[in-house]
Amino acid sequence: MRAKATTNQVDEYLDKLTVDKQMLGREIRRIIQSTVSHLEETYRWNNPCYFFYGPVCYFASSRNGLHFGFFRGKELTDPHKRLVSRNGQYPHIKVKCLDDIDETYFARLLKEAVTLNQN
Repeated sequence: MRAKATTNQVDEYLDKLTVDKQMLGREIRRIIQSTVSHLEETYRWNNPCYFFYGPVCYFASSRNGLHFGFFRGKELTDPHKRLVSRNGQYPHIKVKCLDDIDETYFARLLKEAVTLNQN
């Protein structure tokens, strides 16, 4: 059985990031938690991950910012074509600054990802 991560593990992950990435990570985390509050926050595969009937999404540090990714991202409707994937990575949105964060769009993708896992 998967052990639930403590909030401290995700906090520790965020604390190790640069100040700019910390801001981005905290904002993405806030959006995830406020959009779908029943997701299980865990620390898996060296990144904050969120589960509901399986893995839903994650965020991870990248060279120039963060990746906000979806485990079933290839199945998501992505009208703005923001999800990218290379070399077998899960589809993700590159977030380099706060202006790259579209709360409405992210929330829509999150809700759709949760729905996929429920079916």
